[in-house]
Amino acid sequence: MPMNLQSSASVEEWQEFFGFMGKDVVTRESAMKLTAVFGCVSLLAGTIGTLPVRVVHKGASKGSEILNDHAAHYLVHVDPHPLFSAEVFFEGLFALAFLEGNAYAEIIRNGRGEAIGLRPLFDAMVKPWLRGARAAYQITEDGKTYGRDQDDILHFRASATMKGLEALSPLKCFGRSIGIGLDADEYARLFYKQGGTPSGYITYEGKVDEKVADEVRQYWMRKMAGVQNSHLPAVLAEGGKFVSLMTDPETAQLFQSRAFQVLDVARAYGVPPHLIGETEKSTSWGTGINAQTAQFYILGLRKHVKRFEAELARKLLTREERLAGVGIKFNLDSLLRADIGARYEMNKIALGGTQHPGWKSQNEIREQEGDAPLDDPEADKVFRPVPKGGSDKGEEADDGGAQPPAPYFQTSREES
Repeated sequence: MPMNLQSSASVEEWQEFFGFMGKDVVTRESAMKLTAVFGCVSLLAGTIGTLPVRVVHKGASKGSEILNDHAAHYLVHVDPHPLFSAEVFFEGLFALAFLEGNAYAEIIRNGRGEAIGLRPLFDAMVKPWLRGARAAYQITEDGKTYGRDQDDILHFRASATMKGLEALSPLKCFGRSIGIGLDADEYARLFYKQGGTPSGYITYEGKVDEKVADEVRQYWMRKMAGVQNSHLPAVLAEGGKFVSLMTDPETAQLFQSRAFQVLDVARAYGVPPHLIGETEKSTSWGTGINAQTAQFYILGLRKHVKRFEAELARKLLTREERLAGVGIKFNLDSLLRADIGARYEMNKIALGGTQHPGWKSQNEIREQEGDAPLDDPEADKVFRPVPKGGSDKGEEADDGGAQPPAPYFQTSREES
């Protein structure tokens, strides 16, 4: 009986399935051995994974309110799984997503369909497929295969989805660049251990017997190869002469090649090179390192955060809750806490500094900074500037206009 062997799988997928690509296959384990990949993945996954995650409600007449009593809030903010905190849970899944493009977690539900736990599928093989108008997931782990509906799987995508249900895999998209970087590391290792290329040759007058040549070669490797024997004087008997083939520019080119691979990987991940230790061209974009870091927060992290937030909200909140303004948010503002000067300047403006309308009270900012509120009714009011010569009640002002409330902190600019 004839069999239809046609398949929609790509050549890369068949090669991965049958495993005939040899030792040059770039896996997530081998990719993480390249320091540039490790740095980019650790930065992205660690930064986003350790952001505070909360269930919030954005009302029409007031700002966002944190719903501490919501069932999903405990899962995303405290402990999604008995073995993992929220930070470890998200950082591990996001690291997988930035390596393979996709990461999965199973939603554990009770008899009423409520989410009571999240189980990361770190070691499982997961394959999404369409079942009518809905998606289903085939999961293989510990030698067992089972299926789950789309509502019971968190599917985190770290890149665009262009075909089917899976996002593009970084390891497949720029695996060749990662492989070149790994090869460069291996070459450098051999270069310092025994020489990746012949460092020179030894000449003798007349014809040299093959046995003698082997003995001389072995002697040279034994006495001169390796870092521990570098810069030792060589001694050649029987009139032998050593002719060097190695030049300093070749050594420099080796380091330049490795530096280029760092830039190539950083470019692919959208990470400013200085954030993973490559500072040679750190001021090539914007006004310097601070501008690059700010652009990274805005352009580099936001797209990933929005995708992850949307997936959490779709699977852990009901349709009615989402329509009512309930969402799950990563607090990107917490990244500013490391820059105390920028944070204090932002708080000063929020209070109404330089006679602009304020949008936060002193107690709101104190709560944001983790300080106790002031026992003063004025500390709960938001500053509104009063036109010169008048007041908000239409009365004449003798002081030339209202002044903003004195901040409870003092910035470096005010001190100077």
